[in-house]
Amino acid sequence: MEFVGTSAQGILKHKNKDERKISELKRKLAETEINLKAQQEKGSMLEKCIKDKDDLIKTLQLSIDLVSQTKEMTIQKLQIQMMDLQSSLDLSRIAIKDNNGGSCAPAHDKVVKERKELNVENGKFRELNNQIVEIEKILKSKEAEIARLEFKIDESKLKIVKLEGAVKAKDEKIVKMEEILSEYNGTEYNGTEYNKDDDEFVFLGFSKVPSIKLVTLPNFEPFASAFEDIPSAGRGWMVIQRRIDGSFDDVINSKLKPGCGDLGGEFWLGLEKLHKMTTNRRMELYIQLVDFDNVSAYARYDHFVIGAAKEDYKLLCLGKYSGNAGDAFSSHINQAFDGFNPFNFGPSKWWGTMNCNLNGIYQKSKVELRTSDGIWWGNWNLGKRISLKSCKMLIRPMPSQV
Repeated sequence: MEFVGTSAQGILKHKNKDERKISELKRKLAETEINLKAQQEKGSMLEKCIKDKDDLIKTLQLSIDLVSQTKEMTIQKLQIQMMDLQSSLDLSRIAIKDNNGGSCAPAHDKVVKERKELNVENGKFRELNNQIVEIEKILKSKEAEIARLEFKIDESKLKIVKLEGAVKAKDEKIVKMEEILSEYNGTEYNGTEYNKDDDEFVFLGFSKVPSIKLVTLPNFEPFASAFEDIPSAGRGWMVIQRRIDGSFDDVINSKLKPGCGDLGGEFWLGLEKLHKMTTNRRMELYIQLVDFDNVSAYARYDHFVIGAAKEDYKLLCLGKYSGNAGDAFSSHINQAFDGFNPFNFGPSKWWGTMNCNLNGIYQKSKVELRTSDGIWWGNWNLGKRISLKSCKMLIRPMPSQV
């Protein structure tokens, strides 16, 4: 286990990791911006290409209109010529008929000549039609090419929209990572950020809650916890439990494993975290007690160990006792945590209830409890169950383990 409060290595590790993530995100963002710029340039080129194609279409259309006009004029001219030739042919036939057997060779030659001229004009007409057909084919081909280019432009625009969305998402991720990094840069907070009433942070004449710090465990998600210094017991104590007003009374059993409550108020760290910490390193336990006469006492144990979930988080060890409250807790060794057991319908939320219970129902005044379901420490009151005003449990690595 590593406390960030006593060592900055955990924070620096997370900070360096997040800085690397931010650098990687910035690199990817730069690449995305380059790709976006390339797509935009490509889009500009496509738009220019479309403009050029539009100009070509206009030119071709003008050519087609001109050819069509020329075609109509040529057709009219050919029709007139054909009519003239036909008239000449008819006149020649009449002249031949009037001559009645006279020499018809000149007239015949004229007819042949006019037919040849007519065939030439018909050939020109067919050639003109063929040219118009070719131009129409070219125009259709250009229209198909323009449609293909427009489709590519639509695809490019879609890619640009997606790239812009990716850039925005990466920008948001960078902002979020920078916020996380800034939180790691200043993990200590004044306790008043968690509770408006500073007096609630004062217990047994000891110091106020000085800070909320990040705790890291091997193979476990980092979590925040309150840390305090106790003048008579040293520095760096982590609060694992606090009872002051009864808000913990309604906590359901499923919340006991992960932990619950307010870091500045009634609070329970969580059984799984306690198991991880107390089995990873040797931990000492400090219990602070205050009664409704404002008399304080404490109990201290030098080897606090909680079992695993499969053992119902049994209290495995407490070590050596010291203090002035009396050793009411050692008799609970090897007791399972009642509130975690699904077959337990009692509200104790504690390791049995023989000689003490710090997670029972909170009483707002001094009373002698009729049952064990309360907040009491038997050895402090000659074995009687006298309700306590407040209590707090704190742990830290043994000094030789720090």
